[in-house]
Amino acid sequence: MQLFILRHGKAEPLLGNDAARALTESGRIQVAQVCEKRAEELSAVRALWASPFVRTQQTAGIVSAHLGLPVLTEPLLIGDTNPREVLDRLQEQAREAFPILMVSHQPLVGKLLNGLCGSVDQYPFGTASLACVSAEVWANGCADLDWLQHAG
Repeated sequence: MQLFILRHGKAEPLLGNDAARALTESGRIQVAQVCEKRAEELSAVRALWASPFVRTQQTAGIVSAHLGLPVLTEPLLIGDTNPREVLDRLQEQAREAFPILMVSHQPLVGKLLNGLCGSVDQYPFGTASLACVSAEVWANGCADLDWLQHAG
């Protein structure tokens, strides 16, 4: 099974409510470019999950326009969630739901990717970075990194 993990694009500076931060124009461009570069691989995606924060909803909206899929808001995908909770949620999904593309934040995306691949901090996760991992079981150290696409 494949899982795609996407960090939101570049967002406005933190001036108050973190959940309300929107994408910048360059952040929108970053996300669109990553979707275009990986269009062939992303065409297999069957479900699109996103954190409820504004910038991730906007990022997922760009992806949704490319893929023609609805966005499922997943409250677990905020940045401070324990990756174990996300792995448990993935384990609950039927095989037919995969590949899933998740749009989230740091530190969750970095911890999730590195944990799945059994590394500490080997894989950096900048804004609009997109990773593809494959696994039979969603647990730490049980996935292989297929590729990691950085913005730009």
